[in-house]
Amino acid sequence: MTKISLCMIVKNEEKYLSECLESVKNIVDEIIIVDTGSTDNTIDIAKNYNAKVFHFDWINDFSAARNFSISQATGNWILYLDADERLDASSVSELKRLTNQKQKTAYNCIVRNIDSTYGHDNSNRYPRLFPNNEGIKFEGKVHEQISNSLLENKIDLINANIIIVHIGYDITLEEKKKKAERNLTLLLQEFSINKSPYIAYQLGLTYQIINDVDNALNYLRIAAENVKLERNLRAICFTQMAFINHQNHKVQEAERNILLSLKLDERQPFSYYLASKISLRKNELTLAEEKCKRAYLLNQDQLLKEFNQNQIIHLDPEEVIFYGITLALQNRNTPNYQFYQKELYQLYTSHDGKNSLRAAAMQKVFLNSSFTIEEGETLIKMINQNNIGFFIFMFGNNPYKQQILLLVEKLIKKFPESVEVKKLLAKLLDEFGRLDEAIKILENVIVDDQKDPSIYFYLITYYLKQGSQEKIKPVIAKLEKNFSNIPEVMTRVRTLKRKLLMLTTVPL
Repeated sequence: MTKISLCMIVKNEEKYLSECLESVKNIVDEIIIVDTGSTDNTIDIAKNYNAKVFHFDWINDFSAARNFSISQATGNWILYLDADERLDASSVSELKRLTNQKQKTAYNCIVRNIDSTYGHDNSNRYPRLFPNNEGIKFEGKVHEQISNSLLENKIDLINANIIIVHIGYDITLEEKKKKAERNLTLLLQEFSINKSPYIAYQLGLTYQIINDVDNALNYLRIAAENVKLERNLRAICFTQMAFINHQNHKVQEAERNILLSLKLDERQPFSYYLASKISLRKNELTLAEEKCKRAYLLNQDQLLKEFNQNQIIHLDPEEVIFYGITLALQNRNTPNYQFYQKELYQLYTSHDGKNSLRAAAMQKVFLNSSFTIEEGETLIKMINQNNIGFFIFMFGNNPYKQQILLLVEKLIKKFPESVEVKKLLAKLLDEFGRLDEAIKILENVIVDDQKDPSIYFYLITYYLKQGSQEKIKPVIAKLEKNFSNIPEVMTRVRTLKRKLLMLTTVPL
């Protein structure tokens, strides 16, 4: 009978290891655990699963440790996992079927990376199942690869529907930064020796995580412009560059990079989603709607059909639906509004059943109605980083202002850093005659967060209403200082200054 060896390298993985081994214990015939210096209960957990445990002195080289692990395997097939990965239960029969075949073939498996808090889930294809052949070796100190070695050993590499779920990046932003900083030194050492565009790609993503924008753009550009890098990955480089540009209000650069990305790969939902956001910033509502719908339909197609790309960034369907509804309302596009409404109700019904409290509460939102206490609490629970823009838009137009004010005051406790929630709260306080409180909120935002130019314009409007003309000049000075690199903002500032010269006696 065919024998499968599970090969792993670990260090201090007591948090994850048990679930990983549980997912494969009835499938693999031997478990090879190579420990690089654990000081927790990792080794004891491994022994509970009858693993063969080996020790390896860490030399800052993931490939060296990985190659040592596969050298200990005695099976005909090698499956390799990390401790923060699990074999999806739906893939058991597929793995058994493939390993009962004798052809000289390795298999690209689907690795689904879960990132529910600070990003988007994404899927990649990696060769994780291959014949045990002593000529096969991993290469690369970090983000190690085995594809080249498989090809050199004349082993065919084809796609399989084996799914491996990776939860190691479903962590806080600070934990992500620590991982990235750990990898950065190794990647820089590797790149100093081997100017591989793939290493440049990984360096760009790593610098992006630790928020070093200049280095991120530099290495992403190096990778994107090298035709030796896979077309799919080059497209992702341009998309990430566009994302950074968009975050920094550099609209023209963002648009140029996203168009280069889509020229290389038109199958990426996230690229179209970002393209929509860029069009929205340019106030091109119709284009923004078209790209949003393209992103949604592509994403649904990718989720439902067989995944056949090397890498894809998934979108949360709920996130795109809410964004699509907001665009449809802004552009008064009734067919799109009805389309996304239907999609949203279907999504909630599929999750909650026909008596969905979420669906009932959402119906009140769409109708601009008042809410019961229970519905209000349901809405607060529903609102997250992905849909908050929609709810802010709808709450801003709801005529039941007193009720909305109570909801927004609860919302600010849930999202204390959200500038958008603070803007809405200030607007509501102003409407209730509490202008001084509204101004105080926006003044604090300018002190804490200087990235949103709209805050300054709102504050100037409130100062005019309050009669505090003398406070306007310093705000304009800050606008000109902080956003001088954004032509759209400077155009608004010039227009504002002309109007203020006619309305006030304060020299600008």
